[in-house]
Amino acid sequence: MMVDSGPLDPNEGPLQGTSAMVFPAPGAQGVCPDPPLRVTFASPPTLGSSGAIRVYDASGAVGATVDMGAAMYTDTIGGIAFSLLRPVYVDGNDVVIYLASHALGYGKTYSVTVDSGAVFGPGGAPLVVSDAASWRFSTAAAAPMSLSTLTVATNSSGGFCSIQGALDAISASGAAATVTLQPGKYHEIIHAASLNSVTLQGVDRKATIVVATNNNNMNPTTMTRSLVGIDNSTGLVIDNLTIQNSTAQGGSQAEALRLQNCDKCIVRNADIVSLQDTLLWSGRLYAENCYVAGNVDFVWGTGAAYFKNCEIRTLGRAGAIVQARNGASGYGYVFVDSKLTADSNVSAQVLARIDVSAYPASHVAYINCTMGSFIAPAGWGVTGLGDTSQLRFWEYQSVDESGNAIDTSQRAPGSTQISAAQAMSMRDVSVVLSGWTP
Repeated sequence: MMVDSGPLDPNEGPLQGTSAMVFPAPGAQGVCPDPPLRVTFASPPTLGSSGAIRVYDASGAVGATVDMGAAMYTDTIGGIAFSLLRPVYVDGNDVVIYLASHALGYGKTYSVTVDSGAVFGPGGAPLVVSDAASWRFSTAAAAPMSLSTLTVATNSSGGFCSIQGALDAISASGAAATVTLQPGKYHEIIHAASLNSVTLQGVDRKATIVVATNNNNMNPTTMTRSLVGIDNSTGLVIDNLTIQNSTAQGGSQAEALRLQNCDKCIVRNADIVSLQDTLLWSGRLYAENCYVAGNVDFVWGTGAAYFKNCEIRTLGRAGAIVQARNGASGYGYVFVDSKLTADSNVSAQVLARIDVSAYPASHVAYINCTMGSFIAPAGWGVTGLGDTSQLRFWEYQSVDESGNAIDTSQRAPGSTQISAAQAMSMRDVSVVLSGWTP
């Protein structure tokens, strides 16, 4: 009996001799060159710990192998080597298998085999694909002619199946581009550099999801430990999607979105979630209508960043919201008309913390923001044996959830309740972002 998979996906088809549907469909033509393989069952499957999933080219040579007995893999993403967890996932009734970057090419035919012990369907029955003719497909003849408008979709209804595949093409061309991300889960670590006037826009904020695990234990540099990391770019826009680093509590620093040396970059209508170090931003950045969640220094870096109408949520435990490592010559992280929330068990969270002996001119400002009682009465964390005269921990007319003014009489030394004139200045985005108005 065939699986009832809902609306027919023309790129998915039945796998002969099984009750499963697979993507790419057997016999499919024009498939994207970066497909996540997918097997759909009638009920949730389980993953094995032995055997392998292999992809062969037409000559019989192995083009890609996923060893289910291996816990870690290595891959080169955006020109940088990464250590990755085994790239096989269960999403509901689907098993999703990611191949190494650039494992497949254009205009070629491939076959997939699955060893016994790799994947188990309903009732624990092993999925076995041993005949290379059973699951065979062909990729598109060539890359899209124009890269200015691209679509990414996990089912190959766009020019690319992975976000990284689209960014690699754009990076190679240097072209300005708008990339539309269709709904789906993209289990990808993403890295790119030198993007200029590139927009990544999801179709559905809650259903277009980039989710995977990466952290400092796996890749111990700030350049490599983020889920999405983009360097040295100008005019980047990220809009209408969710980015979630699934690293567990205690799993070390794990940025969800790292934007370094990013000038005139915009993030809006986005959910960005991790635990420790969720955002690492440097450059000139603007965020609007975003949900940013974490718990330990989860907004940090050296950038000038303006947050408008955002929710900043502390998850699970207290740490500090911001650690701004900027110098005296510019502004840091400014939150305007935003809301600070937390899980019910959180208490004594601080708005920002800094070692003044290392960063004496750190700047963080909260202007007309709503704060829950989980914020510590001291508000700010100042450590180090340094002079606080340059420190700019600023706050203006903070209120509670009912709109009542918060008692700031116990705020930490070195913090300042600024004047209406200073607050008005901070409301001017061009002031914070050195002349740029998004």
